[in-house]
Amino acid sequence: MNGNEVLVKVGRASDVPGICVSVRDGFRGRLAMIACSDERKTASGFALRHVFDVEGADVFIVLLSRLNDGKLGSPPSYPSVALLIPSATLYEREIKDMFGLIAEGTPDPRPLVLHEQWPEGTHPLRKEYALQTKQPRVGDRKYQFLEVEGEGVSEIPVGPVHAGIIEPGHFRFSILGETVVNLETRLYYTHRGVEKLAESLSLDQAVLLSERISGDEAVANSTAYCQSIEKIAGVEPPLRALQVRAVCAEMERVYNHVGTLAALSLDAGFAYGYARLALLKERMMRLNEEVAGSRLLFGVNRIGGVNVDFTNQSSRRVVEEMGAVRADFERVLNLLRSESSVMDRLSGTGRVQLESAVEMGLLGVAARGSGMDCDTRRDHPYGAYRTMMTNARQETRRQVTEHMIQLAKAGGDVLARFETRVEEVTSSTEMVKKILENLDGELELKTLIAEDKLEPFGNALGYAESHRGQTLHWVMTGEDGRSIFRYKVRTASFANWPAIELAVLNDIVADFPLINKSLDLSYAGNDL
Repeated sequence: MNGNEVLVKVGRASDVPGICVSVRDGFRGRLAMIACSDERKTASGFALRHVFDVEGADVFIVLLSRLNDGKLGSPPSYPSVALLIPSATLYEREIKDMFGLIAEGTPDPRPLVLHEQWPEGTHPLRKEYALQTKQPRVGDRKYQFLEVEGEGVSEIPVGPVHAGIIEPGHFRFSILGETVVNLETRLYYTHRGVEKLAESLSLDQAVLLSERISGDEAVANSTAYCQSIEKIAGVEPPLRALQVRAVCAEMERVYNHVGTLAALSLDAGFAYGYARLALLKERMMRLNEEVAGSRLLFGVNRIGGVNVDFTNQSSRRVVEEMGAVRADFERVLNLLRSESSVMDRLSGTGRVQLESAVEMGLLGVAARGSGMDCDTRRDHPYGAYRTMMTNARQETRRQVTEHMIQLAKAGGDVLARFETRVEEVTSSTEMVKKILENLDGELELKTLIAEDKLEPFGNALGYAESHRGQTLHWVMTGEDGRSIFRYKVRTASFANWPAIELAVLNDIVADFPLINKSLDLSYAGNDL
């Protein structure tokens, strides 16, 4: 057992599906990730780790199975669990692209990461694939979108290049009149090879990389990464450092949620609400730069601690400014709620039922807006959240959850996700104030990690709750203990992107921007 990770070694890959079902049903486990690694260098073949998040307990169950090279020239294969646990589909498609391992019996064998112009038989996360490889574009294959046929049905292709200054993604709508009857997304136009690049970096260098997985999740992702290395080394950062991490994480949550609410106002046709909320986001980002040196909070974390600190003066500044932002936020919120045209656009639009949210393994706001009670800060308390999640705090969370379940009974619509963000802005400002008023008096901001603390091929799972939901970072160190052998990242966006295909069904095309923004999905956070 590694901290809160329970490792179960599965002797035969054929036993994995049955054990997965047992973990799901017997331990109320939710599939959080499938991590694959090429460990042939250590004579262990390919390793698959099915990671389950156990409901109601601070435990992750990791099912470890191993595969050898395929026989007689055939690729290695393993039994799919996607028909039993639908959220496994994306992971199995990703593993096929990046490692060449075949999930036997999968309902969707199409490529996910590698587009059709990649040469067949190319698997970038295998160890023999060199980082510097320049792949030529080949072939004229086309991605197999689902064709919807019937009288009056037509298609609208949108993207991958969009009119706004956003990243590329393709959306293929099938419509009947103005009603959406099917939507398929095609992503990974911004695939950057983050996980491959990490294998060429030292542990310290990879902190910078983790921050840039998705720029608006810099604190959350770097916290999860640093936590994984600290877990491998068996060290704990100083209390003050953990408190600083939490403050910056909540500041990150606030500016992002306020920005999303601003965009929702604009997409609902209420430009005044957008302008007011966008101004509040700008105030938060200027505050970020003032106290941490970066509008996006880059550079906050380092392994074993943090690079920034809050003085008495900067603490007062943060509390006062966030208090002012919240007061203005509540005034704008009252205005938005009084506008029937805005509320009518949000209510009943983009529904995701609770049962569907559970089946797809949704996270964060997308999950809580459908009535799921999940929050990594509480369910797997880390850092300063361990002491903050008191009985009183959990009671507050319970009340919020009951409120969200009432909203979710209407179907987990845009309004429910809107209200979820409002609740989180309020709770985050309270949390920041509480932490800064009780900062630890010790000024130490980093725990040094001795050379012998990082053994070769040590591994651990790090995690954090970003403004989009849980982000997981699994790291295995290299032979020297100071480099990276394997770095697997699963952001909330990866888990939540399928939700948009369900949420738009039976709504009109004009509601797509509103639904899309309510889910707040990151292209970069998905297209690693």
